[in-house]
Amino acid sequence: MAHGTLRGSVAFCHFMTFASAVIVTGVVSYFLSQYPFRGAHIVYQEVIAVLTIPIYLIAMISPIFSSYEGYFLPINFIFSYLWLTSFIFSAIDWSGVLCRQTPLGTNRCSLKRTVESFNFIAFFFLVCNILAEALLMRAFHKDRRESNIISKERPSTAGTRDSAISGTYGTSAQNGAAPTTQV
Repeated sequence: MAHGTLRGSVAFCHFMTFASAVIVTGVVSYFLSQYPFRGAHIVYQEVIAVLTIPIYLIAMISPIFSSYEGYFLPINFIFSYLWLTSFIFSAIDWSGVLCRQTPLGTNRCSLKRTVESFNFIAFFFLVCNILAEALLMRAFHKDRRESNIISKERPSTAGTRDSAISGTYGTSAQNGAAPTTQV
């Protein structure tokens, strides 16, 4: 796969993660501003979404450069686990009939499910991004190895003998004349 295609898919995954974080931030911020309930799960979701926005804003731009080799791979690993935890928290708190029973926005089940779905979308695109960046990093390292291969050929003995003769005896050996030494 070409480097440009991989970098394009990485940029798309970064954008989808960024967009999901913006949506989760907006909806959870609405919940926090409208309702007095401040549970640990809702605060965790807000913090992860807010931390994701500036990091992936930079990450969206970075694959544009041709020197990008998949530097965000470790960050994608970390954030994939954080977003998985955020998805688990929202699924535990708001799935099924629990949506209507929680103190946070009793009649706002559609918004709660929106947060839950975009938590999963962010996690999904982070996992896709891990795979794409690993392939990109592998391709760059493969290209680097191929460009650094040095072919070691044994020099021919005729060329070595001729250079040794001309270096030791001077130019007369090249003309076919016997070397002369002065005493």
